[in-house]
Amino acid sequence: MDLNYILITLAAIAAFVFFLFLIIGGNLVFGFLVWLFAAIFIPSAVFLISTPGFPDIYLERIIFVFLIPPLLFAILSGKERLLPNTALEYWMGILLVILIISMGRTGFLATPGGGFQPFHIFLTGFFFPFSFYYFGKTFIYSKESLRVLLWGLMVFFVYFVITAYLEHFKINALIFPRFVTNPLIGLHYGRARGPFLSAPVNGWIIATLFFSTLLLLLEIENIFVRGLLLLFILATPLAIFYTYTRAVWLSFILAPLVVSVFSKRLLIRRRLVPFLLIFLIVLASVGWENLKSSERAAGGVMEIPEVEARIALYDITKVIFRNAPLFGLGLGRFNDAIPYYAPEFGPAGRDLLASQHNIFLGIVAEVGLIGLVPFLIILYYLIKYSFFLYRILGEEGLISKELVVTFWAILIIYLASASFIQSQYFIAPNSLVFLWGGIIVGSYQRKILQLGE
Repeated sequence: MDLNYILITLAAIAAFVFFLFLIIGGNLVFGFLVWLFAAIFIPSAVFLISTPGFPDIYLERIIFVFLIPPLLFAILSGKERLLPNTALEYWMGILLVILIISMGRTGFLATPGGGFQPFHIFLTGFFFPFSFYYFGKTFIYSKESLRVLLWGLMVFFVYFVITAYLEHFKINALIFPRFVTNPLIGLHYGRARGPFLSAPVNGWIIATLFFSTLLLLLEIENIFVRGLLLLFILATPLAIFYTYTRAVWLSFILAPLVVSVFSKRLLIRRRLVPFLLIFLIVLASVGWENLKSSERAAGGVMEIPEVEARIALYDITKVIFRNAPLFGLGLGRFNDAIPYYAPEFGPAGRDLLASQHNIFLGIVAEVGLIGLVPFLIILYYLIKYSFFLYRILGEEGLISKELVVTFWAILIIYLASASFIQSQYFIAPNSLVFLWGGIIVGSYQRKILQLGE
């Protein structure tokens, strides 16, 4: 029997048994955490069913399908209720339709040697994140469900921090999964790249989970557990540093500054900001020779080819926009256009230009203004509703102003990361951002309904 069929059968049976448990009465957040585990640790190198002419099947996609029945059962049985749609959800639907139409014009599948399938980008960059936005809005609103989420994310956080140190000090025998230590696959070997095999994405998710763990810390009273978590929190700056990624460093400076201004109870407070800045200055002074070098694996920030590539990508996008301002090249077609728009770089140089490395410019190049405008409106509404919620929440408890501040930190990290990498390719951190957005919008709607009663 074909190995692919054995894998899909075993995965389907396991998913069925687990989600049967969810239907019977388990917390639905566990379903998301299982999906997140598969999305992070079971990549295509481990589980992939590929059939010519059809979209690839990954384990997290199978799990997502099995997650739907428990969600529907919870709604249809009256255990949960749907909230009214806001303008934000309508704009999400509009953007998804625009992306489908774009693929209908230029193709759903990749051309030979063309990189990721457009349909894959549609799922990882938009459909799944928007779906989990709706999941967060509908199902994560109580302190119980939020605690389950935060404790689950904390386990991931501890793993990523430990693994960053293990990678940096080359303690490969303790690193899981084993493919993380394989220098022949993925990118950025020698930096803290984690199971994503990409240092920027690894730093993005470490920074994201750092702030969700700070929120969890408010709920922990056990001195031993609290002290242990504080050790991992204090170890995070170096774990971030070991990714040797400038965008992640920038986000991890900006997000704590925002937290220090708006938060009264999270760890990063105004009086601690000078100490954080002093720490960063000392760290930069000690490693100055490495920092000013062009060797990224040594911590250098003066690697010029990547900067030149970003400038070239911007110039290419300007030309594409002049040629096709409304509809772009078609979702996922930027890679195909590189030989025509940048022939001077040659095959080797085009490896740096294979994707736009900026979600806003990428949407402009591939979907045009008709795609960028809805995406910007979605971000606008996320920020708008979060400010509304911040104003009406209290200072105490888990569902307080600190919940909103945590979301702001996560959103800042997302925007910084998405401005320098092809964020649409990475389903797990994308989905985490929009899941938090859904929690915020759902909490706001419920608060308004309570106030109106």
